[in-house]
Amino acid sequence: MVRAVAKDKKSGVPKKYLSGTSGSKRSELSTLIKRIAKLAKEGKTIPRSLIKRRVELGRKKKKSPSKKKSPSKKKSPSKKKVVRKKKKTTKRRY
Repeated sequence: MVRAVAKDKKSGVPKKYLSGTSGSKRSELSTLIKRIAKLAKEGKTIPRSLIKRRVELGRKKKKSPSKKKSPSKKKSPSKKKVVRKKKKTTKRRY
């Protein structure tokens, strides 16, 4: 027996397509998904504007840039890096 997909109560669209959205955005996205599905079932072409809007609604909101953190402890100039010499390798010819 195949398990049924969890669907949204209001719209009947599978929840996985509406995750990350809420409120009016969620309902708009569900109606848009239904509209696209209807066009696809009828074999009609789906307008770019509908696809673009669907992606736009599903996209996460950009966070405002946060303040830069103060620079962490600077390395003291007295410590020097140990630089190792690379081994000379010869090309092997087989």
